[in-house]
Amino acid sequence: MAKALGTTDAVTTCDCCGKSNLKMTVAMRLDDGEIVHYGRVCAARNTGKTTPQINSEIKAEAARIIAAARAEYKASPEYIAERARFAARDEYARTHGVRMIGPVAMEFVKDACAAADVARAAVAAKFGLNSYQVLA
Repeated sequence: MAKALGTTDAVTTCDCCGKSNLKMTVAMRLDDGEIVHYGRVCAARNTGKTTPQINSEIKAEAARIIAAARAEYKASPEYIAERARFAARDEYARTHGVRMIGPVAMEFVKDACAAADVARAAVAAKFGLNSYQVLA
């Protein structure tokens, strides 16, 4: 059974009926693995699914992609180093009895944050996401 993967405005012609100049199409993975782009009406008509079912599949696929991207980012050495640097900052503040706030606190973690930002952007690009979608 075909599965809805998402919507796109990059393809504006329905692969089913040929209607063109659509605002968007629904990317569908057919049983044989082929990806087709249907207009919303054809997507529902040819899969036997209702529009809410198709929308639910699209949301589930988007959530799956975001979860996979977040997992990959959180496993990256840059993210792990950033978290360790924040922990080191907090430990330094605790053991030395100082408050680490404002610019002083950020200077302590600046390099680690910059590296993690680059890693997050790379993961986001790999998954076709906005960098902020990868943040948990």
